[in-house]
Amino acid sequence: MRFKLNLLLFLLVTAVLVASSTFFYYSLRSELDARFEERKQEIAKRLQANLVNAIWNYDKEQAVSIVNFEFDSSPDINEISIYQIAYGAANASDNLFVYRNRDAIGNMAEETERKTKAEDTMRVSLHVIFSTDPDRQAKQSNIEVGYAQISFSRDQVDGLLAEQLRNRIIEILILNAVLGFALYSVMSRMVISPLAQLSRAFKELAQNPQVGELKIKGRDEFGEVVDAFNQIERRLVSDIDRRTEAEQSLRKSNNELTEAMDSLKLAQESLVQAEKFAALGALVAGVAHEINTPVGITVTGASFLVEEGQRIEKLMSQGAIKKSEILQFIASVIEGAQLVLNNAERAAYLINSFKQVAADETSEVRRTFDLKGYLNDVLTSLRPMYKKTAISVRISCPTDIEMDTYPGLLAQVLTNLVSNALTHGFEAGAEGEIAVDARMESKWVVIECANNGKVIPPENIPRLFEPFFTTRRSEGGTGLGLNIVSNIVTQRLGGTVKVVSDIAQGTIFTVRIPMVLMEKVRGGSTK
Repeated sequence: MRFKLNLLLFLLVTAVLVASSTFFYYSLRSELDARFEERKQEIAKRLQANLVNAIWNYDKEQAVSIVNFEFDSSPDINEISIYQIAYGAANASDNLFVYRNRDAIGNMAEETERKTKAEDTMRVSLHVIFSTDPDRQAKQSNIEVGYAQISFSRDQVDGLLAEQLRNRIIEILILNAVLGFALYSVMSRMVISPLAQLSRAFKELAQNPQVGELKIKGRDEFGEVVDAFNQIERRLVSDIDRRTEAEQSLRKSNNELTEAMDSLKLAQESLVQAEKFAALGALVAGVAHEINTPVGITVTGASFLVEEGQRIEKLMSQGAIKKSEILQFIASVIEGAQLVLNNAERAAYLINSFKQVAADETSEVRRTFDLKGYLNDVLTSLRPMYKKTAISVRISCPTDIEMDTYPGLLAQVLTNLVSNALTHGFEAGAEGEIAVDARMESKWVVIECANNGKVIPPENIPRLFEPFFTTRRSEGGTGLGLNIVSNIVTQRLGGTVKVVSDIAQGTIFTVRIPMVLMEKVRGGSTK
């Protein structure tokens, strides 16, 4: 932090000094360039005024004197070449009249070589003005008799700029060193040191909120920061004490709530088991009642056959048997045997249906089964629930749906839906219909259990699958039937269940489950 802050201030000061030095450099350069151009124009004007007579009179000494004067008074001049224009011949070249450079007077070859090396050259025309009529200036003639080729050197200007640049760099370095030392000293004493103490204090406060108050005194901004830090520390200590008490109270409440939830879960599991066994008990009672009729008829038919056999045996022992009596006995035996066979088959069918459904509901074994046949078995076992009512139950299912899942769970779902419809959908003695329709959609099976009884109030539909929600608690309802349906369908059978209830189409529970159950196993794979 200290290094970064000092570096930032140092860079800021350096940027300001560099910017001001750059502005000064370009201003000085512009000024020196302007002066350099002024000197060039002054030299050109003097040469135009002084060299004309020397060239016109062919006075080399005067021309050399003028050139030497310019070299002595103008250190910017590198070389001067004076040419006399040749007139007359078509191919005549200009004559070199005077040549001078900073080293010595040279010849044409030397002059040509030096011109190629010149940095800044200027051509100055030399004119002679004649007047053919002294009284009328308008008839003056202007004749160029020669010209001066001047080569200037910028060494003096560049040297002055370089010297100023060096001076500025030295000034920047000295000022940076002085300001850097001053800023480092001042910042260290007034800013960095208090900030370091505050930083250490905040780190200690982060590790231990009860670190204690800072003892730094001051009336500046750091003093205010220290006061604020001490207030924060006191408030944190107070908040920690309150939170510790609240945490202890919350932990105690959480433990009590956990115990209550465990008790509630055990109670719910007990109620669910009781609900399942109550449904199974009702199923047993109903099936026993259904079996009683065919078994009773079977017993009656068997007794009749025994009586007929004893009667024929008595007649045969007396030797008084007739052909008509034998024929009557045969007819009675056939009729009684047919009656016994029909009722025995009816009882066997009921027993097998009940046996399969009861075994599935108690064992929960996964197997492959035909959906239509199994639904018929389930509804056969449920027939005692609605046999003595005006409610009819019908089933509609294709014959080619084969499922691989838990049939016992599916039977429990269907049992709870039919039982719920009989209990809540119809008043006592009311007529109606419960329709179970199954169909296949791709790899899914959709089972709809619909009834045309009472409509479920809209405000009750969102809570319909909640545990312990019932509208007939006073009549012994537990509120677990549809909750068990939802849990089985969504958690065990891997499907969904929803309900729609309105006057137009009645109440429809739609169960959608996969034909082949994909169960999650350890490691996240499926089977």
